[in-house]
Amino acid sequence: MLELVAADYAGAARLRLEKAAASCRQLAAQPYADSYLELADAAALIWSAGIDLISALMLAVGEGRLGSSPTRRRFLKAYLSDRFPMFRNPLNTIGWTYLVRLHNFQHNLDTAEDEFVAACKYSLLFFATLNDLLPPPLRLPTAAYAWLPAVR
Repeated sequence: MLELVAADYAGAARLRLEKAAASCRQLAAQPYADSYLELADAAALIWSAGIDLISALMLAVGEGRLGSSPTRRRFLKAYLSDRFPMFRNPLNTIGWTYLVRLHNFQHNLDTAEDEFVAACKYSLLFFATLNDLLPPPLRLPTAAYAWLPAVR
């Protein structure tokens, strides 16, 4: 079995974000109703990149059991709660709910354009926060996720 390390997951996050950005740029001139399926695929890539970044963080801090995406969510909530005790719900504070909306779009395909745009825009906070929590060698270039607020 392939033994992946934190850098592999950070690299996967960067690659997925690059693919999503290229897709969103390519579809920007098309009407939303004509491109929602492709945009749902881009949403899936953004969601997956978020999960990849959580995985990179987990491995970087010595958590060896990645488990499922709910396991990663529980880890992140505990990790953030320890570092930011002033936030009642640190996951929502960093834009987790918006990232989840992108995940839901990939499965439900009925997300309105303004909801998709908002989910992309506010997912920026999630990526910026997680990126700052990673050790410097694992951090993504800001350009990897800085495009999110400009979608559509």
